[in-house]
Amino acid sequence: MLKLRPPRLRERIGLIVLLHLLAMIAVILLFLEQTDMRKMAPLYRVPVPEKVALVVTAFERTPPRSHPDLVRAFSDATMRVTMLAALPAGQASSATPATLSRYQEALGGRPFRIETSGDIGPADLDMRPAVTMNPVRISVALSGGDAIMIEQMVAAPLTKIVNNLMLFLAAVAIVDIAVILWLAAQTTRPVERLARAVREDRLDALKPDGPREIVELGEAFRQLRQHLRTLLDERTRMLAAIAHDYRTYLARMDLRSEFIEDEEQRALAAKDIEEMRDLLSDTLTFARESAATDLDMATCDIRAELALVAEERLQRNQHVDVAPLPHAVHAHVSHISFQRMMANLLDNAVRYGGGQARILVEPDGPFIRIMVEDDGPGVPEPSLPRLTEPFERLEPSRARRTGGVGLGLSIVQALTQRYRGDLVLENRAEGGFRAILLLRSAGGTGPA
Repeated sequence: MLKLRPPRLRERIGLIVLLHLLAMIAVILLFLEQTDMRKMAPLYRVPVPEKVALVVTAFERTPPRSHPDLVRAFSDATMRVTMLAALPAGQASSATPATLSRYQEALGGRPFRIETSGDIGPADLDMRPAVTMNPVRISVALSGGDAIMIEQMVAAPLTKIVNNLMLFLAAVAIVDIAVILWLAAQTTRPVERLARAVREDRLDALKPDGPREIVELGEAFRQLRQHLRTLLDERTRMLAAIAHDYRTYLARMDLRSEFIEDEEQRALAAKDIEEMRDLLSDTLTFARESAATDLDMATCDIRAELALVAEERLQRNQHVDVAPLPHAVHAHVSHISFQRMMANLLDNAVRYGGGQARILVEPDGPFIRIMVEDDGPGVPEPSLPRLTEPFERLEPSRARRTGGVGLGLSIVQALTQRYRGDLVLENRAEGGFRAILLLRSAGGTGPA
């Protein structure tokens, strides 16, 4: 079966304009069809002087016995011609000087009279609006002594529209807005879906639709993502191989350090080797977690996980205060990843916060806020954005005993992004530092 290619963006815009035009035509036709002309008051306008002169000339050049036929010939839906015995007597013509001058010039000096009624004032060929609900009559004397009266009316469709102008404009505006919003949504929704898929790194789940340019852009993002995926996998494999080789050499160094006769130097060498092992472990963990994109939608009970965290810290003689949770709270994160995030955040809080830390949990819309706070000196505001950069440390020493190598917060950020969450770092207004984990709620809250 032949598969049609999606239209280009310019074709969609052209389709929007075309459908908009067709919708407007449909509104006008429906409006005219549904309006009962018998209930419509006719609209009048000032007859054009040149047309009046042509009618007068036709009557003067025709025998009087043919005048009734001319009346029927000239009278139609937009003009009414009536025979008069004589030019009506009375007050002067109700017209502006400019209009009187144009009639005098067109009629060649023939006597005429312009009559208006109601409150429209003197008839004016250039009046705005150009139509009125009050009759405007032009009477002209013929050479035979009789006269004709002409009334110019507006065509029926225009009469319907003008008599219901506000209703017509409201109908057009409503249809116009509805059509534009609907058609614009057909173009903007694919862009929004693409942007959301790129932000959440879920391009594989994106259905290609919309304009051809959007489909091609989505495919380009997929190819770029695959290329980056390949590069990250290669980096992970390379780091794993390097870590494996380094561990072999470290094992040899560990054995050879036993032959160091000086006991103090032997202890220092053993400590250096252990720190190198920890450095390799952190580096490899950061690489693996940064590259991981398998959103397995694993969930865990935050209350139960924090109970394990508090027990583990208590065994290490560290005081961590966990605010009690009245019921189970489930988040989209695996047990191993959550424990690693909490370990890194608590290590920082205990190290720089005077040996104590607090953990608080509260809902935040579709997210769960897990806050790790300390009472330490905090962090200079300009340095906050740099804390999650790999190997970034505010403490200048590289010794692990004074703060590690600067991968702890980078690993936490990589893990939160893996589960489409976020990490927020800030100084507390009352003093101290606060790290906030924003994890997506799994909806499993309630007594447990």
